Amino acid sequence: MTIDKTENWKSKYTMWYRILEQVFGACVPHLSDHEIQQYVSERDWMIIPLSGESDKEKAKLAPRPNLYIDLSQEDWISFGIVYEKLDSVENLRNIISPYNERERIELIEKLVTLADSFLTTVNRKIKRHHHLETPVYEAVFHQKCNKMDYDQFIKVFKAVDRILDERELLDTEKKYQLAPTVGLVYGETKREEKAFKEALLKIKPIYEMTVKVRTEEEFEVCNGCLCFTCDEKGEHEDCKCPCPGFPKSPSKTMECYMRTNSFQEHL
Repeated sequence: MTIDKTENWKSKYTMWYRILEQVFGACVPHLSDHEIQQYVSERDWMIIPLSGESDKEKAKLAPRPNLYIDLSQEDWISFGIVYEKLDSVENLRNIISPYNERERIELIEKLVTLADSFLTTVNRKIKRHHHLETPVYEAVFHQKCNKMDYDQFIKVFKAVDRILDERELLDTEKKYQLAPTVGLVYGETKREEKAFKEALLKIKPIYEMTVKVRTEEEFEVCNGCLCFTCDEKGEHEDCKCPCPGFPKSPSKTMECYMRTNSFQEHL
């Protein structure tokens, strides 16, 4: 009986995930109604998995940004892109590195198109007594997404570093009590299909962008590889190029545009 009640209240997410599926397409997996409910937290929010993530916990622990929707407020739906785990926050830090200048510029160009209601935040995630308890979040930085630029990202990571410095003062067994999280995008809208679709269309390219931010190691691989068309790629099966759009788009003869300009001019 308990399971039935649980499934009953979680079923409210089905409609909104179906809308997200329509907008995000291949960026998110198709889920059955039952599977949708499996990704809904008891705290009344849903983490959106990637293809291949078999359960909610694996999705939460993945070192990547989490896309989520939240129906905990009556008549409203909130949503966002959040870096919840320490390693995912460190991955986002790569956006301020010189080798990600192109991605940073592109990300900022997308953020500045958002309305004033969209926010970028940094929070202290606090668990006072046990690592499994529901965390409390305290905001230490917030800025309108459309005001984000390089200097604002520096401020984001100064705020992150202050939290990490505070965390270092904790005993090893108590470090679970404090961690930084970064909400790259937070938005909310009335529970109206049209309004929700319009909001999702605005954040979709940002979500796609966030999974393209490269580490320094990935940049070295990318900078040294050639990603040719299918006919030529037989000699490059070990290529690990993380360039956006890899593997190739049929409209391009070479996906890896991190090669030198002089090389690209000969394509």
